[in-house]
Amino acid sequence: EWKGWMQWAFIFYHYYRVWYVYNEIRVFVSAYVWMTGFGNFLYFDKKGDFSVERFVSMILRINYFPLLLSFFLTVPLELYYVVPLHTTGFVMTMITCYVGYQLEQKLGFSYWKSRTIAIGISLLVHILFYETPAVNFLLLFSKEYHFRFQADKYSAWMGMAAGLLWGKIGEYMQWAHGFENDQRRRMVSVLQFSGGVALIAFWYGMFGHIPDKHTYNPIHPYVFVFAVIGWLMVRNCTRYLTECHSTLLEFLGRNTLETYVLQFHLFMSHNVQYIPVVIPGADADGSAVLKFANMLLCGTVFLTLAVWARKVTVETQTSVVDLVKNLRGTVDTSRTVVVPQQAQVGGDKLPDVKNEEVVALTELEGGVNKETPSTKTVD
Repeated sequence: EWKGWMQWAFIFYHYYRVWYVYNEIRVFVSAYVWMTGFGNFLYFDKKGDFSVERFVSMILRINYFPLLLSFFLTVPLELYYVVPLHTTGFVMTMITCYVGYQLEQKLGFSYWKSRTIAIGISLLVHILFYETPAVNFLLLFSKEYHFRFQADKYSAWMGMAAGLLWGKIGEYMQWAHGFENDQRRRMVSVLQFSGGVALIAFWYGMFGHIPDKHTYNPIHPYVFVFAVIGWLMVRNCTRYLTECHSTLLEFLGRNTLETYVLQFHLFMSHNVQYIPVVIPGADADGSAVLKFANMLLCGTVFLTLAVWARKVTVETQTSVVDLVKNLRGTVDTSRTVVVPQQAQVGGDKLPDVKNEEVVALTELEGGVNKETPSTKTVD
């Protein structure tokens, strides 16, 4: 959901040339990279999966479609600068988590000690690279990368640090939004909401209001986190808000990579300097109604193709990972038996299954199977 509304704010920022919210958009981009560190830390910390298959899967998911567009449309990859940011964030998070995992498994360090040391080492590496002349290494690629990487030099790392604290935050949420004490719950909700608003106001009052982006950019990597934490506090200030989300925004959020790269070619063009005009009279001097209709038409085509591109990318990702598993001999040879719900509901005896996974028919990805009651899937 969070990705969904930020992505469309980002797209319309370009579409309508809303340059006066530049600083806010910079926070949105950094929040994306923050989520890369946060989400991948939680995955590796829980699964301990540092396999070649996982690495190949994520590299393909992030880079496959943008690389194809860059090659066949002959545009520089730096046009999609978020892609290398996410790729680097993923690799850095994977290495950091691997170090922490090895410290715990091989040297017998406690969970907190091993993870804290690993994240501390990662921070030191970040400082030695970004706060020294070593950062000029990025100029070998382009000035654009030199700027973009420095703008988000600590974003993924901050996401990892938040991931480490996630268990404690979960304990706090259980305490804050539990049903044991209604008065406490209401009090905490008000204080958390007020604190979140205060953090966002602090970011804006001290830094976000700066009109000159060249003045704001150097301090952005160190201060954007105030707005991010403030938003998370506001978004989760009540039990109701923590347990609900917008299905539409979640759907849009699942397709952010594809909408991000395709916006430069379908919804806009020439490095977002122009927009396609399909409906006659919807140009710069046309009526507002025709302009809006043109935007809806182009946006529909744009979103439809983005959803399709994601589907193809995921299918390619799955196929390549299966190929890697076959080549490495790591394919799971256990069979999967799909047991119809009617057999369970009618009291029929289920077949004896040994060393096999029993999966109940459940909700389809596109909606609920109305012929059978929805159940939870057995992992």
